[in-house]
Parts: sequence; structure tokens; C-alpha cells
Amino acid sequence: MKSAWVRKRVVWTIFLAGVLVCGSLIFGGQGVAMQETKSSKKMMDEKAYTLYQSKCLGCHLSVADPEKPGRTRDDWHLVVQVMHGYGLDLTAEESDMIIDLLYDLRKGMEREAG
Repeated sequence: MKSAWVRKRVVWTIFLAGVLVCGSLIFGGQGVAMQETKSSKKMMDEKAYTLYQSKCLGCHLSVADPEKPGRTRDDWHLVVQVMHGYGLDLTAEESDMIIDLLYDLRKGMEREAG
């Protein structure tokens, strides 16, 4: 009788340990992945801001005019394309980085979803 009780207890202990290990692998792994994603997004934002400082702020003071409504992503794309006509030298990837940065800075204030 006592050995059956001990056996049940060992089986339940192993089962619960397995559930805890699986849960930590599933949810803990997502936490690490989310943290890496946030970290890589922050690095991309810093890189985009550095690029923005070097390429845009030589001629423009800022995009933070509180009187103007925000632009959509398409609007920023057009602005960057117009700036190419004024001699802005950017690769397609750099243009996308600046467009994303400028859109994210004013996100929530745009006239329509971008």
C-alpha cells in the first residue's frame, strides 16, 4: 500500500516537473526572443537616427513641428524621394530606415493609417 502511494507521488512529481520545464522552454524562449527583438529594434532606431542626423539635419532643424499633423508612411516616402532630387545620397535601405524613423516619431498623429 505504501509503495503504491510513493509510486503515485513520484509519477506526479515527474509529471509536474516536465510541465514546468516545457512551460519555461515555451514561454521563457519567447521572452528571450522578444527581448532580442526589442534590442535589435533599438539598435536599428539608433542607426536610423544617426543616419538622419548626418543626412537630414544639415539642412532641416527638425520634423517635430507641433502645429502640423503627422504624415503617413507614404507621405514620408514622397518627401525622401523629393530630397533625392536635391542631392540626398541614400541607398534604398537607408531611405527605408529614415522613412520608418520619421513615421515612428510622429506615429499616432498621422491623418490616416500609414
